[in-house]
Amino acid sequence: MHAEKDEQLTQMKYSEWLASLFGACLIALALGAWLHDVIDAAIWVVLIAGVALHSWGMYASYRRNS
Repeated sequence: MHAEKDEQLTQMKYSEWLASLFGACLIALALGAWLHDVIDAAIWVVLIAGVALHSWGMYASYRRNS
C-alpha cells in the first residue's frame, strides 16, 4: 500500500502537466518582456542555458522511462 501511494505522488495527470507547462511559459514570456533591457546583452547566454537545461531534462526523462 505504501508503494502505491508513493507512485501516485510521482504521477501527474496530463492536464496538470499541461497547465504547469503553459504557466511556466507565460511566466517566462512576462519576465522576458519585463526585463528585456536587462537581458538584451546576455540573450545568447540565456538562450543557450535554456536549451541546455531543456535538453538535459528531456534526456533524463527519456532515460528514466526507457
